[in-house]
Amino acid sequence: MLKNLGRNNRLLMLALFVWALGEGLWFNNLRQLYLVELGAAGTQVGLALALESIVRAILPIPAGYLSDRLGPRRMMLASWILGACGPLLLAHARTWQMAVPGMIVYAMSGFAMPVISVFILRNTQMAHLPIGTDRALTTVFAVYPMGLIISPTIGGQIADRFDIQTTLWIAAAFFTLSTVIILFTRPNPSAESGKLPAPTRLLRNRRFIFLSVYMSLILIAAYTGFQLMPNYLQEIKGYSFGRIGLLFSLAAAGTTLLNLAAGRTPPRWNLLFLLGIYWFSLLAIWQAQSLAIVSIAFVATGSIYVIRTIAIARTANVVAPALQGLAFGALETVMAIALAASSGATGWLYALTPAHSMPFVISLAILPVLMTGWLACSRRLLQIPRLTSPIAQAGEAVEIAVSD
Repeated sequence: MLKNLGRNNRLLMLALFVWALGEGLWFNNLRQLYLVELGAAGTQVGLALALESIVRAILPIPAGYLSDRLGPRRMMLASWILGACGPLLLAHARTWQMAVPGMIVYAMSGFAMPVISVFILRNTQMAHLPIGTDRALTTVFAVYPMGLIISPTIGGQIADRFDIQTTLWIAAAFFTLSTVIILFTRPNPSAESGKLPAPTRLLRNRRFIFLSVYMSLILIAAYTGFQLMPNYLQEIKGYSFGRIGLLFSLAAAGTTLLNLAAGRTPPRWNLLFLLGIYWFSLLAIWQAQSLAIVSIAFVATGSIYVIRTIAIARTANVVAPALQGLAFGALETVMAIALAASSGATGWLYALTPAHSMPFVISLAILPVLMTGWLACSRRLLQIPRLTSPIAQAGEAVEIAVSD
């Protein structure tokens, strides 16, 4: 599989791994707590996360459009450089309001997500096969949580011994190294020569529109119970920075394993598989008093990060290759808007009760409804073929792309 991915994708995997080593020190496990240290209340943390998500929604569409026209490598380099500036700004903050610009700059680098997906598929020999799309994306993205397996634990220990600012300085160094690795990749040509399809064609693709909306609803429901998880673990469970970091390391290990498992599960079922184990993990974290049970549950929460990769893979199956950059950008924008709504709502729900349990209640109630809906409509929506021959699979993929 790694041989089929090609040199560019192997370098990308290394760059993503190094980037994850830096991001894992602070992003998922400490940035919310950093805002609290700087004077933010729960609702203000939710507001800051919502602003971060709104900014993350602005750039993916133009970035995806440009990657279709100019190639994804240039856009990737720009996002890497921008992202490296984020923790530097955060490290200089003295109030939570001063930290918001650093969060925004780092969020702006999120336009790399659709561009990376285009880069992966254009550099993968087997990406034209329906199952190849899943495996290519999940294999490359699996190395990212591998970098997160140990770094949250280290970040928590550094924060306990020194402070969170120290983790931000170290993260900036990792980001710089990752950028250097990206410089060694080679440009690849645009998806097609000659005239490219009009962007408005995407608006007429009903399957793409449905997928974007549906995946966004899934993310809203899933992230509502997860956005303020570090705050919940500290305030209700009484966990230290180090213990919280260890739990997020376990989540990263789960993400790596579940990426590989989801890429080898039939497309109709891998999303249900991920949502099912995520539902049980939320319930266990909320109700369990044992650290051992919470730790096992955190391994399963890694599924929440794989859901976005599966959303990209499903989009690649219903959109023509020449429009994939724009489609991935549009999907990322819609999902970012959904996460902004989830962040704002989570901050409000979190403050409703002294036990801070309402985000769990909402997620656990809504996810089964969405899972049932996916089971009902996925076969007709995705036109998933029952094929055994790779040649037949390739022919079906071409037929689907042409029918857009």
